[in-house]
Amino acid sequence: MASRPRVIIVGAGFGGLHAAKALANKPLDVQIIDRNNYHTFLPLLFYQAATAGLEPEEIAAPVRGITHWARNISFALGDVTHIDLDQRCVRVITDGRERIENFDFLIPSPGTVANYFGLADMESRAFGLKTLSEVISLRNHILTMFERATMEPTRPAFVRVGHRA
Repeated sequence: MASRPRVIIVGAGFGGLHAAKALANKPLDVQIIDRNNYHTFLPLLFYQAATAGLEPEEIAAPVRGITHWARNISFALGDVTHIDLDQRCVRVITDGRERIENFDFLIPSPGTVANYFGLADMESRAFGLKTLSEVISLRNHILTMFERATMEPTRPAFVRVGHRA
């Protein structure tokens, strides 16, 4: 019995999940590999989650839950550290353990990284907005600053023209 062609999709973002959906229930074995076991809806990440308008669980969904209906799609947690096109395999690290996953077809969809445009020290001083954990850190910082502001002595919010405070 011949095995079915194996497709590996690197990344469970919009591109990777769209590719998986297109290949769902086809005569292929599809494996999605991502460093997170959830998909983050990025359009809401920036302004809704960072400003506490939504909770993180409202913009993140488990990858397995998104693809559970497709019989031929599986998910593997891990960081793809190397792609060998000649050998048709990827190196994946999960919890410090390395494994090799072979493929017949590869769909790289690893996402993006922040660009600091060559500005020295920007990465260490700025809040990132690419991952759920970065946005939670920003949100916590904003809320902490509001809490600190409530402890400041009260002062008049405004002064009328012609009057002295």
